[in-house]
Amino acid sequence: MKQAINLFQHMFTCVRRVSKKRVCVSVGVLLWLLFAAVPMHAQWIKKEDLKGDYVDGEPFDLVFLNKAGEFAILKIKPITDKLPPNPLPERGDLIFEYFREGDLRLEVPYSSIARILTFNEILIEEANQWIGTKEYSKAFRNLFRVYNLGGKDDPAMVASMMNCLFLDGKKNFDMGEYELALSIFEDLYEKDSSFKVPGFDVPLISIVMSCHNGMIDRRFQIEDYIGVRRQLDSLVSKYGKKADQLKTEWKAKFLQRSNDLIVLAEKYAADGEGRQAHLAAKQADQMFPGRANVLELQKSLLVQFPLIVVGVTQDGADADPTRIEHWGSRRVGRLTQRTLIENTGLTDEGGKFEFLNGKIFPLDEVGLKYAMEIDENPKGFAVPEIDAFRLALRLTSSATETSPDYNVAWAKILKSVEIEGENRVLFTLRTPFVRPEALLKLKYSDVGENGEAVQNGFYVQTGEDNDARIYELNQIYPRHSDHQHPVIVEQVFENGSDAVDQLLSGNIDILDRVPNADLAKIRDNDRVQARPYILPTVHMLIPKIRAEAGKDPNFKNGLSHAIDRNLLVNNVISGGQAIDGCEVLSGPFPIGTEDNDQIAYAYDLKVRPLAFNAEMGMVMVDLALRAIPPVRPEPLPSPKLVIAFPGGSVASNSATAIARMWNEIGVETTTRELKRGETVPPDDNWDFLYLEVTMEEPLVDASNVIGTEGFATTVSAPIEQTLRNLSYARSWQRACADLRRLHRQTAVDLSVVPLYQVKEYFAYRDTVRAIGRDLIHLYQNVDRWKIDLTAEKEQQEK
Repeated sequence: MKQAINLFQHMFTCVRRVSKKRVCVSVGVLLWLLFAAVPMHAQWIKKEDLKGDYVDGEPFDLVFLNKAGEFAILKIKPITDKLPPNPLPERGDLIFEYFREGDLRLEVPYSSIARILTFNEILIEEANQWIGTKEYSKAFRNLFRVYNLGGKDDPAMVASMMNCLFLDGKKNFDMGEYELALSIFEDLYEKDSSFKVPGFDVPLISIVMSCHNGMIDRRFQIEDYIGVRRQLDSLVSKYGKKADQLKTEWKAKFLQRSNDLIVLAEKYAADGEGRQAHLAAKQADQMFPGRANVLELQKSLLVQFPLIVVGVTQDGADADPTRIEHWGSRRVGRLTQRTLIENTGLTDEGGKFEFLNGKIFPLDEVGLKYAMEIDENPKGFAVPEIDAFRLALRLTSSATETSPDYNVAWAKILKSVEIEGENRVLFTLRTPFVRPEALLKLKYSDVGENGEAVQNGFYVQTGEDNDARIYELNQIYPRHSDHQHPVIVEQVFENGSDAVDQLLSGNIDILDRVPNADLAKIRDNDRVQARPYILPTVHMLIPKIRAEAGKDPNFKNGLSHAIDRNLLVNNVISGGQAIDGCEVLSGPFPIGTEDNDQIAYAYDLKVRPLAFNAEMGMVMVDLALRAIPPVRPEPLPSPKLVIAFPGGSVASNSATAIARMWNEIGVETTTRELKRGETVPPDDNWDFLYLEVTMEEPLVDASNVIGTEGFATTVSAPIEQTLRNLSYARSWQRACADLRRLHRQTAVDLSVVPLYQVKEYFAYRDTVRAIGRDLIHLYQNVDRWKIDLTAEKEQQEK
């Protein structure tokens, strides 16, 4: 207290309150100002208190008093009137308001002031300190604030800003951060193309070109030849003749690298390494497009090593054409294995199922007896041979419980099988079934001598490395002189967008699954075409919650409410684009698309998708946690959940987004990527399984997803009864009614948590011919595929 009184005895003659009569403030009033008016007291500060990040804060000025004022520092509101002259006059007073102190106005004699520092001067002083320590971005932040606080009209201030920008750009350039440096130098160039910093005589345009040169060289070193050419073309387009020297230098480098790649491709070809030879030849063309000798080299390589590179985001481990829940396994299964009956398209009554070796047809009007006739010359090239005895064996084996090919649905309805002649087999059903052929997607044999699936498809796997698998023509089928039969290389990409970039650049020929978000990018390229598959994928979560809370329906319902399905479809799946066929679902069946709605017969349009409501979800989860016996007023801690998902960017992105949504309502959730080829974890360490299913025939595939033979094995008694009814469906009307009932039942008990449907696309370059359209499988017409470089030649001529 004594120290405070001494302070005010010194300050009394310095600081006076301003009133109409300009009466001096008494010591008592000053004591009140010090101890009662806290905000005012806070304005007497020390030098060490001035340190801090105030560049974005409210402006203030500083008044430094001399010995008469005990060298105090006053933090005041900015002086809006005309600043006093410098040096300060000997007589007169400075009238001011304390910072954040309302309308309280005071005055101090000029004779008691050592100096006044405005907010802009404070920022400039600090900026100079940052420049001294080469922290230019911080310095520029200060200078830019000064610019916005009236400095824009000060040429010296503007020059300081530009100098600071230049120094920041040079620092980034010296560190190899060419992109950041370029953004700075181009900004300076656009403001003043003749700008120079004292001490640096190099023209600004030369510095800009140096930045571009560094960026181009970096891309050149990692063999991003398409990116190199695009950047150089953009540079020439923007700067014209000013970029001529850089263009000439890089054109010579491009030609030299193209020549080197030609030599490398020829060496690979001589060594029998066709894949590497093709890649080197493609890069030679990317490096210097339009060279006739490169086109001739590519043609000769196609004769010597016909090859097509297919980009995939999910490899085909454990290939099986009947796996509806694994995109990669199903894709490669169709390439290397065939089934007795295959779905080749859609009809008004679901899938179009064809017997590869002949035909299948009913023998009566009731639908109990059928015949399968084997043609001596079946249509198609890659059709495995079979006789009546082996065909009858396959039909009976799939109805035998001990068989590895056991099909429960087929076993339920099959009564007998008999052989009638060398090429005819009859089978009789216990009860009519609306689509028995859909149950006969049976492999030609269980396993081979090595215990693995027999590769009787048109292609067989002949090799693999870290990121690719190689498939060649199956030697059990003859070569046809009018067909190319190229080697197929499946190259795996972790990210679908990376695969799209490689397709656009020409490094791969086909992409089996295009991310919907990248469709626009593909459609903008006239050398690449995207086409839809006729079957969408249906995405869902299979619950198996380990915690006690999972037994309460409120818990699952709460989590389901907390999933923003529209956000997932619009952002995660479609990238902000409106794509027909990508829709939120209310059940486990496809809703179809405008072009192909035949597959939608199982979907009940009366059941609306669950609306997103995070608050509702949080409340329902809370209720479930309170209800765990014994019932308690406070909820138990939420269990930790794990979402398991198969490999692939679609499932990964979606599962991660759902986990984030559940974390936001207080349910701690992590994700777990399954091992290659897995769609169901081999252990119990999971609570939800992310599933993406390609349903070729919902009538048959419903039980492959729901029920004891599916993935969602924990179902209610009513659902079990509906599934039994489906297995004996005698008419399409009955089948559709049961499927829609199943839709409604799962929507209520959430034995399956529906998410959305995704319309799937494949894409290919114009050099690939006969790939087909309206495909169910990518490799549906693989026996006719060929590479034709006519399009390359036409492009070069253009």
